[in-house]
Amino acid sequence: ITDFVCFAGEHCLPAMGTLPRIYARDLGSVLLLVVAAVASRSNFWMRGLTYRSTVLPVWKEKIFKSVVYLGLLGTVDAVLRRGGQLLAHAGLPVGPGSERSAGLLRGLLLHAPFVFWALQGPLSSSTRDDRGWSEAASKSWFWKWLSVKVFKDTRVVLSEEWRHLTAEQRSHWQHRHYIIGMHPHGLLPLGAIISGLTWASGGLRGITASGAVLPEPPDSGPLLHQRWLVHMRLRAAVATGACGLFPIFFEMFRYLGGFECTKPFVRDRLREGKDVAIFPGGAQEAVFATPGRYVCYASKHKGFVRLALEEQRDILPMWTFGDEAIMPQMWDPPSSVRALQTLVKEVTGLLMPPIFGGLPRFPPLTLVAGVPVSLEDLWAPTLGGTVTDAAVEEGHRRYIEAQRRLFDMNKVHVPGGHANAVFEVR
Repeated sequence: ITDFVCFAGEHCLPAMGTLPRIYARDLGSVLLLVVAAVASRSNFWMRGLTYRSTVLPVWKEKIFKSVVYLGLLGTVDAVLRRGGQLLAHAGLPVGPGSERSAGLLRGLLLHAPFVFWALQGPLSSSTRDDRGWSEAASKSWFWKWLSVKVFKDTRVVLSEEWRHLTAEQRSHWQHRHYIIGMHPHGLLPLGAIISGLTWASGGLRGITASGAVLPEPPDSGPLLHQRWLVHMRLRAAVATGACGLFPIFFEMFRYLGGFECTKPFVRDRLREGKDVAIFPGGAQEAVFATPGRYVCYASKHKGFVRLALEEQRDILPMWTFGDEAIMPQMWDPPSSVRALQTLVKEVTGLLMPPIFGGLPRFPPLTLVAGVPVSLEDLWAPTLGGTVTDAAVEEGHRRYIEAQRRLFDMNKVHVPGGHANAVFEVR
């Protein structure tokens, strides 16, 4: 990187008298990031309506993103410039022979591509809906390569519970729409993404975790998972606006049907006849991501249940065996690091920085779809109507029990050594 930021033949370290003027631009960029972080933390601009009382206006969101990008670009630029100067001062002159040439090269290789991407992506399109969804993206060779070459074994299967249902009961559940509750979150839930949002594992079919084959509905559809759930049009509600700020993550979530997990946006997708996947545990569930630990961090997270009742939906429980082990987190990190993670999470909603308790692993990943949780007797009397706290509590209790049942009935059948696993609720 420093090949194009440092410049030979110049004084790399300025005299003390010129420091305030020379470093003003660098400090200004850092100050922009600090201001953006303070504003985000105070107003929950990247946290959704779980924390805010109103939807953030689009114009304010774009201004906020622009400030973040200006601060980020300026900070990276400063690091590259100062790093190059230090190398030159140490007798290792590399890259362009003048400051002007170095600046032009940074502009060409850093600023211009990023500004073009931001203007074409986050600053012109929105992560508030699923209009960026692409079936071609869900069928990309990349996901198949990741499935076959990296993890070797990724599957999406039915829970063993489906075998105990009558044909009439199976047909009932196969022809409905759902809110999907998914666990565990992991540092990045790759198993849920690969098998749940792409065709890499072939989509949900009439095959259970043990390999038993169930008859598929005769009126199955052509879209992902419609071989078993006839009307499914799956989208994913992503709980943090930070995912839409950066390259790769913006494209991945947008093209795979991801959008901001804010109640009005989720409600709109549901009323369009789509199914929305939500990780109730959120980023906080990633704290427990480590081999041999299986945590459902949802004991106090009930907003998704309330939404399901208000929108007259049942909840389809799903669990991905293996997602907990991909990037092992330290079980008991230092308090100072935990405090830093808490601060960053309050700003962005992301668990950063991750505290690795071991090297990354590539275990078998098995996404298991349970039998839906019946909530019809608890639904609001009209679509979008109010529901009682007691109904939410009962719906939440049913959901936790359904996840526990799914987990216990399938852990012995999936690859990866989960037979003795213990289901934790936090």
